[in-house]
Amino acid sequence: MFKRIIADISKVIVGNDEKIKLTLAAIISEGSILIEDYPGSGKTTFAKAITSCLGLNFKRIQFTSDLLPSDVLGFNILSDEKLKFQKGPIFTNIVLADELNRGSPKAQSAFLEAMEEKNVTIDGESYNLPEPFFVVATQNPMDTSGTSSLPDSQLDRFMISYSLSELNDEEKIVMLKKKININQQKSESIDWHKIKEKKNAITIKDEIYKYVVSIEQRIKSLDQKIYVSARCLKQIIDLAKGWAIINNREYVTHQDIKDTIPSILRHRIRFLNPDEKIEFVNKEILEKIDLS
Repeated sequence: MFKRIIADISKVIVGNDEKIKLTLAAIISEGSILIEDYPGSGKTTFAKAITSCLGLNFKRIQFTSDLLPSDVLGFNILSDEKLKFQKGPIFTNIVLADELNRGSPKAQSAFLEAMEEKNVTIDGESYNLPEPFFVVATQNPMDTSGTSSLPDSQLDRFMISYSLSELNDEEKIVMLKKKININQQKSESIDWHKIKEKKNAITIKDEIYKYVVSIEQRIKSLDQKIYVSARCLKQIIDLAKGWAIINNREYVTHQDIKDTIPSILRHRIRFLNPDEKIEFVNKEILEKIDLS
């Protein structure tokens, strides 16, 4: 099933095969995704292609400096002397938060409860979001104009982050020739109940849990500002399960953790340039842990 979905997405997206698989693994694991790259690099096209091919409903929210929380969540209106709730665009399966860091902190905070608890609260009343619910957000690098930093509390709610891979010359030619029609790439609907059952059936041995704890201890020993929360540790395990499913396995290996954890830690590392972070995780964290 996922081979077909990956093939469908690849009809739109040139290159970035590993990013496609990683994104699907995060969605299987019910995690949100943050894509960071410069304007015009294909972030929005990539996100729309992923969501369209999953056969799920999705809506796009363009973040600007004047966007209000009610523009995202919805609002109550008075109708026939009664308050009626008008749902905002967040009430969908996958919401594309485009250029999230161009919005005000108040607008960004509208996602906090939704990303963690899968519901929103308006005027003291809670409303459940559709199942499944995920956020695919894009953001421009912080050295571009009109951006503001995402708070740690929001960054920690994203399971993974990455930048799109640089295309080689041949891939650029293919990209230039390609006529993109995302609306024609919709795949058959996925049975999310079966996906949950498959994820719950994934086997994880104690040595894998110990390995994750060893990674946390190694990070703490570096004396760097990398905050690994309890939520982050859960995300490491959940994403490894999704990665195992994508690779058609019923168990998690050490390699699954190694393959996925750089993208989990990437947006939690603030003291390096984006292109240095993956190498740092591999060399200073993963390679320093003795598995014998």
